Amino acid sequence: MRQEKTMKVIANHAIDPRIKLEPNAGSDRSWVWSAFDFAEGELVETVFALRFADSDIANDFKENFTESQKEMEKLLAGEDNPGEDEGAAADEAAEALSGLTTDEKAE
Repeated sequence: MRQEKTMKVIANHAIDPRIKLEPNAGSDRSWVWSAFDFAEGELVETVFALRFADSDIANDFKENFTESQKEMEKLLAGEDNPGEDEGAAADEAAEALSGLTTDEKAE
């Protein structure tokens, strides 16, 4: 799938820690993987393939993909990183949300 204005390639799936990137046909500049895609509004198992201009870019992609998988694994295990503010923004948002109410007015 591509973004309409920029035509950049995008994929609408989670970076699941179980996904395995495999070299495509032995190439050092392309990767293939299978994931559940939601681009068309329904969950479908899809095989993705990307080919890059050179092997350095392909290796950078794999490193970033792998790092994202590690982060997702931590999130799934409940070990999310509170960020630079040590979670203060999340605490503030939770406090603000706890004060919200809904009023139903009978007409």
